Order: sequence, then structure tokens, then C-alpha cells
Amino acid sequence: MQNPPIYRVGEGHDSHRTIEGRPLMLGGVAVDAPFGLDGHSDADVLIHAVIDALLGATGQGDIGEWFPDVDTRWKSADSAELLRHVRESVIDGQWRIQNLDCTISAQEPKLSSWKPVIRKRLAGLLEVSISILNVKAKSGEKVGPIGRCEAIAADVVVLLCRESPKESV
Repeated sequence: MQNPPIYRVGEGHDSHRTIEGRPLMLGGVAVDAPFGLDGHSDADVLIHAVIDALLGATGQGDIGEWFPDVDTRWKSADSAELLRHVRESVIDGQWRIQNLDCTISAQEPKLSSWKPVIRKRLAGLLEVSISILNVKAKSGEKVGPIGRCEAIAADVVVLLCRESPKESV
């Protein structure tokens, strides 16, 4: 008799203040904007939220534990590289991504035309089919820090699966 698979859900959230003079990175893509995000690494809120969702689902802590902002190794780091480290750990644990749902909250820039590009880039970074990954964009409706273009945030939910260990007889 085969054991049923094990499923885990993880959620991730990140937000960063906007800042002039820096590229805006979202999901590993340089998005045309008059500002970027302030942070220790490249401040890619979407990748950071994906990392936290994956770490949460696998019980491996959070992004701050893996890549602390007091560690100079991660200063101006490419978040895509950070995601590769976490992805390897997820794969080593024999987990497979079943579904990844992402929401970026930004008043500006408008992200409609960027969503397919970001989706494709994330699927490539995670080495998964684009069909199991979704990217949505929401405006801040001119409310709060996001609505005033002072910040951008991202939320991610992931579903992971792995086979149950075989029962010993």
C-alpha cells in the first residue's frame, strides 16, 4: 500500500520603501520606474516573499535567518541568487512546488505589461512550469504608503508536495 503524499503550504510577505537612484527589481526583472526599493540586497520584494513562503512551507525559518542584513556578504546581493540557494534546499528535501500564487502591491509603476515577464522569469528561476505560477498586481488605491508610492509590497502563497516515506515492515 502506497502512503499518501505530504503537502505543505507556506506564505511570504515583504515590503520595502521606494528610493530614487536605484533600479526597481521585481521577480528578478528590472522594471522601468523612476525609483527602486531600499534594502540591504537588491530589495526585490517579490523574490523575498517567495523565499519566505518556501522556507515557511519547509520549516526552515525565514529570509532574515538565511541572509541577515548585518552580513556584508549579502550587501547589494542579487535576490535571484538568494532564491537559488533556497530552491536547492527545497529540492534537497525532496519537495516539489505544486502551485505558487504571487501578488505585488504597487501604486506605481503600472505592472500589467510586466506580469508575464515576471512570471516567466520566476518560473525559470524556480525551474517549474509557468502553468503552476501566477503573478497578480494590485494598486494601493492611493491609500497608505503603497498608495502614496512610498513603498511596494508582495505576498506569496506556495503549495509543496513530497512523497511520504515508505513504511517499514
